[in-house]
Amino acid sequence: KDIAIVMGQLIDDGLIKEWGLSQVSIEMLTEAHEITPVGAVQNLYNMMERDCEEKIIPYCIENGISLIPFSPTASGFLSGKVTTETKFEGDDVRKFVPQLSKENIVANQPILDILEKFANEKNATNAQISLAWMLHKYPNIIPIPGSKNQKRILENLDSWNVELTDNEFEEIELALNSVEVYGHRGHVESHQSGFGNNWKN
Repeated sequence: KDIAIVMGQLIDDGLIKEWGLSQVSIEMLTEAHEITPVGAVQNLYNMMERDCEEKIIPYCIENGISLIPFSPTASGFLSGKVTTETKFEGDDVRKFVPQLSKENIVANQPILDILEKFANEKNATNAQISLAWMLHKYPNIIPIPGSKNQKRILENLDSWNVELTDNEFEEIELALNSVEVYGHRGHVESHQSGFGNNWKN
């Protein structure tokens, strides 16, 4: 509440144009937006983490709020490049992502099978299909995939040119809804709860 009030003052003073929230619940977003209109929400959202579809995204669309999904390719899993042999070392936060444990990488293989099928049909990569699905689904989405090399950055940007027909999109939706996702993380991490606990001393 206090932060929303301060953000409103900064907007009134002309110091900022908009403000946003990250990893928030619908309750926190609603409370904040009613005090000072929110411009963007940066929540975890991808084919494997779809909690935001229930309340957050509808609220954002209704109120003209942009959704900026981080980890839109599920920390690289949806690209198909992460395998049980992949080692996450040093400050790589992916070592804490539950979907990337060895057992969950194996269990979530059916999702990669879905992506590979459409990637082959569309002459695209798995990651591009996962991003194209997201861009097709909602008008207010601005995904921010993390990339450590130029090739991957260009691949992700080219997702914009992968067009899914309505029938293809519906086929993907049906396929995704038919498989179980293992290693759920969720999108609410306020006050350093949940995923943030990995950095506590």
